[in-house]
Amino acid sequence: MDVVVMTARRILITGAAGFTGLHACRKFASSGWEVVAAVSPRGALPVVPQAAYTERCELTDGAAVAEMMRRLKPDAVLHLAGRNAVDVSWKTPSSSLAANLMSTAYVLDGARAIDGCRVLVAGSMLQASEAALSEAAHPYGFSKTLQTAAAKAWHRWYGLPVMIVEPSNLIGPGNSGGLCGKIVRWAVAAEQSEGGAPPFRLSSLDESRDFMDVRDAVAAYELLLGEGEPGRSYAIESGRFRTLAEVKSVFDELATKKLPWELGEGAALPSPRPRDCSAIRALGWSPKRTFRQSILDALEGERERNRMERGGSPFSGP
Repeated sequence: MDVVVMTARRILITGAAGFTGLHACRKFASSGWEVVAAVSPRGALPVVPQAAYTERCELTDGAAVAEMMRRLKPDAVLHLAGRNAVDVSWKTPSSSLAANLMSTAYVLDGARAIDGCRVLVAGSMLQASEAALSEAAHPYGFSKTLQTAAAKAWHRWYGLPVMIVEPSNLIGPGNSGGLCGKIVRWAVAAEQSEGGAPPFRLSSLDESRDFMDVRDAVAAYELLLGEGEPGRSYAIESGRFRTLAEVKSVFDELATKKLPWELGEGAALPSPRPRDCSAIRALGWSPKRTFRQSILDALEGERERNRMERGGSPFSGP
């Protein structure tokens, strides 16, 4: 009697060494996927927990992406890689286009060449509408709008099973480059400073944002790769907009020392409007973690990282 050896489904995660990528690797590995972590070819090789192995690839090199896809033949691709800084996009808009648009086109072409594995492309809530592309607020939004348009075009032209997800502001443990991530690192440094820490400046307390735990986001990504409708965009949010005053209040509550803030007196920047998340909720997804729990986990993770860097015991107090 022949023995049939079952192999795990293989997922290629681009941007695997980033904030969301590391959480995605853990999530998919825990669900039984064989995770291949695609990382930058530059610099030291990062450690990606739970990855079956790590693949170096320059995603703006079409030939390199094509070769990687032919060799790995993934069952699914989670495309998280890109350049996500608005300020950097003003300085080098062409680099943002290459990182966000062209890398996506190469990944989509690579998927098409291996008979169309399912692809989930991470878009942005800061992108413009495709109908108003010329009115994009910044080069970053312009590049992400084109990225989304490319994903939909590859589905329309070639029948590629590709979906787009547009998350809100992701928070939680790890090295996030977002506002809350910056406050977490500053707050922990302030807790550990004996001579006082410089204040963190908030331009306004009135602006509001939707913040969602990154672990809830990657749960949505796994669901979409399994059950999402190809060619469709899915907005995901926590469903609760918070003012920066509320954000400050939670940090003040959870910090072990009084935090020094600097509050601006200028007019608040426009707050985005809530988006329609009914499509992802119809698939059974809902956020599980509260804002407070996300910030607490992020603070505890940063405190632990600092303790380990100082050579302290992981069980010592803050």
